[in-house]
Amino acid sequence: MGQAKSRGTKEQREAEAKKRRLEQLNISERPIEEIYKEFELPDNSEFLGYIINIVESDEFVAKFEDTPDQTNIAYAKIPDLGLRFEDFSEALDIAKKVAEKYKTDICFLFETSDQFRVIPTFTVNLADFAH
Repeated sequence: MGQAKSRGTKEQREAEAKKRRLEQLNISERPIEEIYKEFELPDNSEFLGYIINIVESDEFVAKFEDTPDQTNIAYAKIPDLGLRFEDFSEALDIAKKVAEKYKTDICFLFETSDQFRVIPTFTVNLADFAH
């Protein structure tokens, strides 16, 4: 029992496991300021979260329910109606299920004073997750 305490709290261990999983995919966090600069976003833009984009139809996952019996996914044409994730790992878990049928991107969603900006950040390739 003492060994578990030396590894940190459950939350710390889970955060470390997420970090390792993302590093294995060559995904690293970047300061939000870099993203604003790279994509020439206005200073008053607001980061709303990550959304999942179906590339070929240019639709966004709006609702996701996964039960042992079935998986239900609803889609929206407008990015503002897309299901938003604060955490990339949460978006990735759902995007992997969507990618079983469709080419799928995880995107940043920003709101500017006059529009929503969708910026693809990661294409989900299921081969990267095969064991």
